This record gives sequence, structure tokens and C-alpha cells, in this order.
Amino acid sequence: MLRKSVLILFFILLCPFAQASETVQLATYYGYAPWHVAEDARAGWNAHLARKLTAMSGGRYRFESVFLPRKRLETLLRMGTVPMAVAWVHPRFFGDTGRTRFLWTGALMEDASLIVSPASAPLEYDGPASLRGKRFGAPAGHMFPDFEPWIASGEITRFTVPKLKTALLMMVWNHRLDFMIVDRSTLNALKAENFIDPSLLHIASKPRAPSYERRILVPRDKPELFEFLNKAVATLGTQEGWMVE
Repeated sequence: MLRKSVLILFFILLCPFAQASETVQLATYYGYAPWHVAEDARAGWNAHLARKLTAMSGGRYRFESVFLPRKRLETLLRMGTVPMAVAWVHPRFFGDTGRTRFLWTGALMEDASLIVSPASAPLEYDGPASLRGKRFGAPAGHMFPDFEPWIASGEITRFTVPKLKTALLMMVWNHRLDFMIVDRSTLNALKAENFIDPSLLHIASKPRAPSYERRILVPRDKPELFEFLNKAVATLGTQEGWMVE
């Protein structure tokens, strides 16, 4: 009886340590490949990164890959009630070029913002003024600060679309859009899954923005989480091909 009581006490004391992992939402507001695959929660780069970070933490954290619409994401960041980090983003995406609002890890990868138009009606790019009178589509929550004055004046027309793929089809097949703003990583993923024939697309020789780094955003009240993520990202940077399972 005494031995049984001792064992029960041992397991009671052990339980808090067995459940010590802190769950952290690794969020993305990109609801499309390669970042997030709605049909398969384990697919996509964000889910893969969440698994890598969980393993690297040695039980300290359990990262949960989640897709959140941009407005919902910003609300949660503002409230600060959910432990979270936002992957695959750049300070300018959140108006934080001075890096004073959030903590930012080193680079996960480099990317570029491209101007894509139909091959049947190709456009070259030399700043927003070169697209005056044109129409483009983008999912809700995607911000383009350099285009905003032109959109507000009506000189460039923006259509909000449910999915990036929808906008591509509207542009290529229905000719309801004149161009799109697509990141190189996303365009490569769409080509890899044979969603669209690359010969139907024209990529402007000049990108919308120079090459930029995608990082992980961490709220300022999570310095320990930031310290772990910053070191983890640096380690991943030394592992060639880490994004492939």
C-alpha cells in the first residue's frame, strides 16, 4: 500500500514536467501554396517549419501551424493573449521598418515581388506610374503601400479576390485583370504543381521590389521565445535543403 502511494505521488509530481511544453501558434496569413495547404494540415512550408522548430526545441515548445486572415492575425497580436509568432514576413509588411514594434529573427529565405501579366498582353514595370489605368487582383489583407496612392486616386484598380489562383485565372483566361503582384516563391510553387502553363505568363524584367528576406515576427513581450527562434533560424540557415522533408 505504501509503495502504491509513493508511485502515485511520483506520477503526480512528474506530470507538470511531462506537460511543460508551451504551445505556440506559428501563424501565416498566406492561405495558399507553398505556405499553407488547406486540404492537408501537414503540407506546406509553414507546417514543415513548425515541425522543425518543435523538434529543435527539445520539448520546450510545441509549434502549431495555423492560417489566420490578416485582420484576425493583427487583432491577436494586438491583444497579446495567444502565444504566437508570424513566419515568412518582412518588417515592411507590418509597417515596422525601424523594427520597434516587434522582434525580428534572421532570414529564413530570400524572395522577390514580381509583376506578372498575360503573355498575350505583356506589361513591363517601371514603378506604379507605369501601370496607370491597369487592373490587378490580390487576396484580402495583402498590403501594397507603394500602390496605395494610385489605388486611392483610381488610377490603378484593385480587385479583392478569394484566392491567388482565382486571380491568375481571371487574368489569363477571362482578361478581367491586367497584372498581378506575385512573389517568386509562390510563382515557383504554382509552376511546380502544374497549376498553370508558364508560357501563358509574362514576368516583367524589373521586379516590383528588390530581393528581400522573409523572417519570423515575434511579439516584444516574448523575449525568450525570440531568443530560441533567432538561434533556430540561424541553425537552419546552415542546413542546406532544410525546407525539403
